[in-house]
Amino acid sequence: MILIMRIDIIGAGPSGSYAAYLLAKNGHDVSVFDKKQDIGKPVQCTGILSEHFLKIMKPSKEFVLNEVTTARIYAPNGKSVNARIKKNYVVCRKKFDSYIANLAKSTGAKFHMEHSFHSLAKGNRISTILYNKGKKVKSSCDILIGADGPLSPVSKAAGIYKNRKFVIGSQIEAVKKNDNCVEFYPYIGCYAWIVPVNEKVVRIGVSGYKDTVKELKEICKTKKIGLTLENQSGIIPIFDPSVKTQEKNIFILGDAATMVKATTGGGINQGLMAARILSECIKNRKNFDIAWRSKMHLNLYFHLIAHKIMQKFSITDWNFLIEEFSKPDLRKILHDESRDDIMKMMMKIAIKRPKLFIFAKYLAI
Repeated sequence: MILIMRIDIIGAGPSGSYAAYLLAKNGHDVSVFDKKQDIGKPVQCTGILSEHFLKIMKPSKEFVLNEVTTARIYAPNGKSVNARIKKNYVVCRKKFDSYIANLAKSTGAKFHMEHSFHSLAKGNRISTILYNKGKKVKSSCDILIGADGPLSPVSKAAGIYKNRKFVIGSQIEAVKKNDNCVEFYPYIGCYAWIVPVNEKVVRIGVSGYKDTVKELKEICKTKKIGLTLENQSGIIPIFDPSVKTQEKNIFILGDAATMVKATTGGGINQGLMAARILSECIKNRKNFDIAWRSKMHLNLYFHLIAHKIMQKFSITDWNFLIEEFSKPDLRKILHDESRDDIMKMMMKIAIKRPKLFIFAKYLAI
């Protein structure tokens, strides 16, 4: 027998709305609060999903703009590796977020936009204060879920925010003819990308600890990017292995819990997966912090290790690594293994190229 509870969720992004959908589907009284006026705006994400998305839900024409099966990885010397990858989905974040929110609404979840979380008081029930257009709004719930982004006011109010690190992502959507191939520049900033939206439009961006706007302007100039259609930017959390995601009946997930791949900045699949795990934990009265770590922690940790190593790379290192990946056996690994399952990918690469262990020296610096 399921104990019906009153659940408040702060944040109407994919992880918050998906948690609302699953929890309302289980019969709980769910309310979602978000500070934005419209779901999915402003866009602060590249919006490309690996094939792991298929483990969570089916892609829909309602939000999928493009499908990509080729990646091109560039080295500083101008050489590149073309690799076949499993089908990736380029989505419209506005439509994608709205799609998941509508799923939640269909199961009875209630959405309240332009409601900014302010503070909370702990107890057997949680009392929260929000502000809607300058007016104080009070809410009371049995469970509070923070899916409220990298700076997560909920985790701060709950005393579990701690010290966090971020990178800055600067991106534009612009006119540029392309061959429907994702381009990746791992040596620019922390990483840079060009993702095809369609045959005439791309999303191009740079992530880094500093100077991302300058780096973005440089790559746009080099690639002869055309008319800018939209500017998109935001901060991206670096995964924290010690992050605390549960404080009694308060939970955080997604970007709010730093559940982001440090090598690419991707976190949609991880946020959705965490929402599913949380709904099961609430249903079966299990510890969420233990449950998500058992399924997600190792891969996120390996992404973090790879990120730390690559931040120490020299231009020579990058040229050498990309040259190695031009070989057929490593290109096959890039196709066969998902970037969401980086631990398995790195193990296979290590078996094929033991000499790449030389880069482990950077962990000691």
